[in-house]
Amino acid sequence: MTTIAPIPSPWKVCDASALLRAGDYDTLDQLFDEALAASFHDRTSEERYHAALPADLKDCIDSGSEGLALLRAWQAARPESAHAWLCEAHYWFHWAYEYRGSGWSNTVTELGWTCAHACCTHAAVCAIRALERSPTLWSAPALLMQSVAAFEEPAWLSELVRSGRGPAGELAHDLALEGMPADARDELLGMLARSGIRADERIACPRTVPESLPPPMQGKKLLSGRQYWMHATIHLHPRLFFFLRQCIWFMQPRWGGSHDRVRAFIASPTCAHLDEVEKDRLRHEIWRDDHLGNEVDEDDDPEDVRQWIEAARKRAEEALYPYHRWETLYWISSAHYERGDQPQAFAFLKEAEAHWPIEDDDAMVRAVFLSFQLEPQDPTWLGQAIVRSANAGECTAAMILHGYCSLKGLLGFVPNAEAAEAWLEAARRHAPGSLAWNKVSYAFRRGNREADAFELATMGLAAGGDSCDYLLGLFHEEGVHVAPDLGKAIRYYGQTAEGGGNMGAYKLGYASYNLGQATQEPAERSRLLRQAVEAARQAHELGHSEGLESMLMFIGALEDVPARHEYLELVREHAQQGDATAMATMSVLLADSDDKKLYDYRESVRWIMGAQAVAPESEYVRNVTKTCHQDGFLSSTLYKLTRRQIKAHEIPGADNAMV
Repeated sequence: MTTIAPIPSPWKVCDASALLRAGDYDTLDQLFDEALAASFHDRTSEERYHAALPADLKDCIDSGSEGLALLRAWQAARPESAHAWLCEAHYWFHWAYEYRGSGWSNTVTELGWTCAHACCTHAAVCAIRALERSPTLWSAPALLMQSVAAFEEPAWLSELVRSGRGPAGELAHDLALEGMPADARDELLGMLARSGIRADERIACPRTVPESLPPPMQGKKLLSGRQYWMHATIHLHPRLFFFLRQCIWFMQPRWGGSHDRVRAFIASPTCAHLDEVEKDRLRHEIWRDDHLGNEVDEDDDPEDVRQWIEAARKRAEEALYPYHRWETLYWISSAHYERGDQPQAFAFLKEAEAHWPIEDDDAMVRAVFLSFQLEPQDPTWLGQAIVRSANAGECTAAMILHGYCSLKGLLGFVPNAEAAEAWLEAARRHAPGSLAWNKVSYAFRRGNREADAFELATMGLAAGGDSCDYLLGLFHEEGVHVAPDLGKAIRYYGQTAEGGGNMGAYKLGYASYNLGQATQEPAERSRLLRQAVEAARQAHELGHSEGLESMLMFIGALEDVPARHEYLELVREHAQQGDATAMATMSVLLADSDDKKLYDYRESVRWIMGAQAVAPESEYVRNVTKTCHQDGFLSSTLYKLTRRQIKAHEIPGADNAMV
């Protein structure tokens, strides 16, 4: 049987998390020590070692205190293991960023900063301990450079570098728990527990600076902070490249630097050992700082867009590294795509792909869609791009496409069931549960290949592909390749919602509501309408922006009086907060004369008047007004008379003290 051998990742040393759980410390030490030694001899090995941590530890790090226990078990079993300490340093640095808000300092809270600085203390101690055990461990000061740049340098570490002496006693976290309000104290302790920090712990600190670190005084200049740790890293490994690129990130304007400073650094003796391609790779970071992540959209000024594209085109022509030509040309392609110019988007995508295989799922599915739109009769380029991308081993979407096209004989592929299964298995193995199945299926649907889209979604669901159940729900609801069937759509949306998908829950709500409205059997109708409410509630709880509004409207559509009573206080809570949809739903619940417990027509009118004041253009508010209060001459007359009896100060709304 044909198999596709996994392509070794250039950024992976080993599955450290699995080896930790297995307690295979000998293998861990051997592989990381070998990777460190190799990093001094060639760029490929340097890149692998530089990028492997913390990526190789991701599962362990993400598991929090459980992962910390695994790392400390490694240290206990191998007290002289430098990498056991270095991995713990990476663990703490990761959690410092988590507390900070995943890298965005403007999202962090005061308690988050407290936790982050506690983590940085641990990270610094562990990095120094690692360097004590391995004098050539250049990645330890490299990590300290990042930590100091992002979180400042602890005073004890500055003193250790300056004087060579560590603190006389143990370190303690500055948590200021005494005098803190009880709720804030509980919140802080809960946050600390996620990573395994104890409020009362004492941390033994190195007493002297590791001998391999250089003195801070260089000539007549005293180096400190990130400048010192950058110098220390280069001192241990003078021919580094990938670390220098990282240093440049901290020289950019967002970190208080400038692009001129970046250019001066590249021209300095520190970078003299780099070849011209490597220096140009560093210069490329200036373009990235200006453009990457700053996507063009249809509202941008055309002259601005022209200048941005011109700058990207110039960078593409200057770039000496092929991936950078891909990156800049694909950026131009995306700019045209976002502004609706598909021919230009496709032309630049083709030009970009000539320099580097497509390794991004979104780029690959865009290539599929544009090819179907613009070259439906000539799949030559697309087929070749899929092969090149799949063989490169990074793009899951390309592997899926290679497998599916080999199975069906599409896009110039020769039908080959054995090769097809090998590529599909390679995709499943490369990225279990990938969203790429959904994306590829949707690209085929947009390309008017509905039968293929449906089959890809079905195959993706069997492979555990993310959101394929949601896509199949859409296909059954909308009748894509199959007859419309809301019952089947509900089952698929339900699977998505069970997996935590807020769009699945949202669509489940509307599908249940629509099927309920079409169902004549009273018990089933009641069940579906209530299911719609609960699905919308789940969508809201999962973060869907329209989940709350949908839930409130579905409550208003309930026909079962006892069910309405169950949701009354929930609706009232949102109505009293000034939500127009909730106010209108309150009006619905109070306007039903068959509900002897809730019926209060005056209150119903009062709430709809509040909804009208808050959201006069709301379609739902207008519909409630019409159906509950203006359905016929008598109803309309009663409504007008009742409105006259309600004074302005009684109307609920944002300016009313009772709301």
